[in-house]
Amino acid sequence: MPALWNASYYWMVKTQSGVAYYFHAQGRPVKVSDYYEKKMLEEAERERQKAMEGYHRDTAPARQRWEAYLESHPTDMIAFDWKSLLGTPAGQKPARDFAYKHVRETEQRKECGEELKLRLKENLQAKIAPVTKAYGMKKAGPKTFVREKNGLVTRIQFIGYFRGGGYEAMFCYFCPLYAIQYGILDLPGHICQGENFQRMQRDWGVIQDGMEAVDAAMVERINRKFDDILIFLADGVLPEWQKIDSLETYFAEERRDYLKATMTGPKDPGTGRAMWDLDQEGKEDPWRADEYLFGVWDLLAGKEAEGYARLEKCVRHNSDYMKERLKEFPNACNDPRDAMAVMYRNAQLFLGTKEILDAEKRRARIRETYEEVCRFMRYYHGLAKKTERNLE
Repeated sequence: MPALWNASYYWMVKTQSGVAYYFHAQGRPVKVSDYYEKKMLEEAERERQKAMEGYHRDTAPARQRWEAYLESHPTDMIAFDWKSLLGTPAGQKPARDFAYKHVRETEQRKECGEELKLRLKENLQAKIAPVTKAYGMKKAGPKTFVREKNGLVTRIQFIGYFRGGGYEAMFCYFCPLYAIQYGILDLPGHICQGENFQRMQRDWGVIQDGMEAVDAAMVERINRKFDDILIFLADGVLPEWQKIDSLETYFAEERRDYLKATMTGPKDPGTGRAMWDLDQEGKEDPWRADEYLFGVWDLLAGKEAEGYARLEKCVRHNSDYMKERLKEFPNACNDPRDAMAVMYRNAQLFLGTKEILDAEKRRARIRETYEEVCRFMRYYHGLAKKTERNLE
């Protein structure tokens, strides 16, 4: 028996494989039944569900306070039959036959790359575009979907693989219009890192590399992977975002407490480690983007002392790096690809209103600065065409 053996199907599978290896080593190969393996998978699923039930019990108090808040701040719920989009995309072209399986030559790579892009486009248009449209999002490019509502921005983007081929990742975020995509209040852990996310991440390479022939079997795998992406978005991410239709709800204490309660998942029965862990263990955000996020919100909410303190912390932390950065790239603060520079400039603009002594004029200037920043950030988030601003 293996060391640390105990009475479970997992260890029965280990024992079975050990016995089979013993007979094989003696020159007597045996056929192994899959009975224990099936039972092991069933047992693992039961244990995982039991762990998740415990997690939901532990987070229930915070969730109930958040749900009570939402009951007093209702939003329009979206009724959309996204499940009808699963499976083979409507109108998908028949799969091609290839004389090879693995790509080894330049022409083969080009041929498979073009076929992969076709299959990605078919699935993107048939599955992702309809569900994002149902939630009010519009296309901001062939692989990007965005929405602005009540000072909040939603963005879903498929990142192209740097070596060509398919998609390296899917990047999605939901934040105030004035904010960048880092240091923001995210989704509950079981949504952004839970089972649907893990399933989506597995075998992602099927829509990324383009190093295998895109034959009928590969097309089926691509279709299934986009099913996983659709389920992740439509059965968790988008409905959760839809609950929040104002900055007040986004920053509600009840929501923040709920997010904090869900940062660490239950222990995985198979590994003994947390299923997910978003806790920074007291570490500060490396860009102090959270200080910018909450600093601006404090200003808008009338908490000027707290807001200016946060913004000063953000600007002070990044000032040395940004001085050198702007020497090399003077227009970095106007470049959507340079998130830190954009945030730094925004924080400077808000912090500059502190010099106005008259309270009423200062409040008016804060509002004007907010509108000015949001005008540029619409370009940054892909909501509007290129917008320049004065960097002096």
